[in-house]
Amino acid sequence: MANRFATQINLSLPKLYRAMSTSVVDAFCFSNPFIKAALRILCAPFVLELTRLGRKMERIIARDGHLKGASEWLLSIGAEGIHIHGAENVPLTGPALFVCNHAGLGDAYALLSASPRRDTIILANDFGILPGLSAMRRHVILVDPSEPVATFRAALRHLRAGKSLLLYPRGEIEADPALDLEAALASLPHWSRSMALFARHAPNLKIVPVAVGGLLSRRALRNPIVRRYRDRDKRHFLAATFQMMFPAYRDPVISLRFGDPLGGERAAPRQVQARMATLLRRVHAEQRRLMLHAGCRVYRRGF
Repeated sequence: MANRFATQINLSLPKLYRAMSTSVVDAFCFSNPFIKAALRILCAPFVLELTRLGRKMERIIARDGHLKGASEWLLSIGAEGIHIHGAENVPLTGPALFVCNHAGLGDAYALLSASPRRDTIILANDFGILPGLSAMRRHVILVDPSEPVATFRAALRHLRAGKSLLLYPRGEIEADPALDLEAALASLPHWSRSMALFARHAPNLKIVPVAVGGLLSRRALRNPIVRRYRDRDKRHFLAATFQMMFPAYRDPVISLRFGDPLGGERAAPRQVQARMATLLRRVHAEQRRLMLHAGCRVYRRGF
C-alpha cells in the first residue's frame, strides 16, 4: 500500500510543479503572455521548493492515513505560532461538522492541527494545486456544481459513519478578521444553509463553529510589490503567495477559537452565525493585543 502511494506521489510531481507554477504566476495578475512566461522562469527556483514541500506533505499524509500530522508539519514551517482556544469543546467521537470562516488556505491546516480529531476530511472546491496532490485528494470531497446532490450524499455518508467534516459555508475566501473585522462579519449572512441540511439528515450531529485569523504575514503585506495592488483581494492573494515562497514571510501568529458544539434546534444557521460573530470578534481582539505586544506599527482597518 505504501509503495503504491509513493508511486502515485512520484507520478504526480510534474502535475504538482505545473499547478504550483500556475498558482504563483497567477498571483501577480498579469494577462500579458510574455510577462507570464518570464515570471515562470524567474519563479522556477521558488516553485521547485514549493513542489518539494508539497511532496513531503504528501508523504506524511500517505504514511499517516489522515491530515492531522501533515497539518502540524505545515504549521511548524508556515507560521511562527498559534493561539488555540476551546479545543476541549471538540467532541472526541461521533459526527461533527466544523464550520469555519475561510480567511486563506492556512486556516485548514491550522484547524486540523489544533483539533484532537484525526478523521476530518474537507468539503472544498477544486483549487489550483489539488490535482497534483494525490494523497491529499483522498481526504477531500470535491464540490461538483453540476452534481450537488452527489456531493452532499458523499459528505453525509462520512458524517453518518461517526466522523468529522470541515465545511466552509461561504464557499470562497473571506476577509481575515485580524485585518478587517467588519468585512469578516459582513460575510456571515451569505453563508450557505447546507449546515442545516446536514443537521437534519445526520443523527446526533454536532456543529462546531471555528474562527481563524492572523493568517497573513503583515511583513508580506508591507512588501513594496504587494502594496502596488489597490484591490484588497489581489493584494492579499499575492501576499499569501509570497508567504509560501519566502521563509522570511512565514511569521504569522495565528488565532483559532473553537466554539461550543451546537446540536438540535441550537444548530440553526442563525444561531451558528451569531456564535461565529462572537468568535470572530474575539479573534480580532486577540490579534490586536498580539500585534501591540510585538511592537508592530499601529493597526489599520482593511490593511
